[in-house]
Amino acid sequence: MKEKAKNPWLKIPAEDYERHMSAPNVLQLQMLNKIFADVLNEFQPKSIAVLGCATGNGFEHLINKNIEQIVGIDVNQEYLAICKKRFEKKLPQLELVCADLNDAEFPNSSFDLIHAALVFEYVEVEPLLSKISHWLKSNGNLSVVLQLPNDASALVSETPYQSLKLLNSIMKLIEPEVFREKVRQYELNETRNYKIKLQSGKCFLGIIFKQNKTGAQYIEPL
Repeated sequence: MKEKAKNPWLKIPAEDYERHMSAPNVLQLQMLNKIFADVLNEFQPKSIAVLGCATGNGFEHLINKNIEQIVGIDVNQEYLAICKKRFEKKLPQLELVCADLNDAEFPNSSFDLIHAALVFEYVEVEPLLSKISHWLKSNGNLSVVLQLPNDASALVSETPYQSLKLLNSIMKLIEPEVFREKVRQYELNETRNYKIKLQSGKCFLGIIFKQNKTGAQYIEPL
């Protein structure tokens, strides 16, 4: 039997990841940190799951919030160990789960908010959306950040941290309208969207969806 290839995310040291993502020509760590803070302030969840949480970028914004359950999921145990060291004392309710999102399982109606920033580029989109639709509580929110296709820039920006180039083999950008079409299958209704363009020229789309089977007002896509 052919051995399953090792996930490239398991080959990228945490130090490389953080330095690449925060490099002056990338600045995605800083962008994602602000997005996470804004989402928390907007929804003030009692329970939250952060998919692809890595080393816990933005988790400082969870401190001293009235949040009863915080779950961070990532495939890389090294990243989670760093996250635990940084936050376990200040976030005693934090639960870190080492799992491939394609295989992760949680009980139905577990979370008020699920945050998935730059995650759908690396997973089987429809199966994960199906899971999320069940994991969310009624009227719960899904916060998504997608990297937008851009012919003028590489999928993975050029930095001294060469291990990040391993992601080229698995990273697949998804057109927003294709993503929206898939989401609609799972009764998640779009309520807001916003676009961010970085100095590098890369663009990102944030979309908020609500688990609301009674429907929601249509929001004109960007």
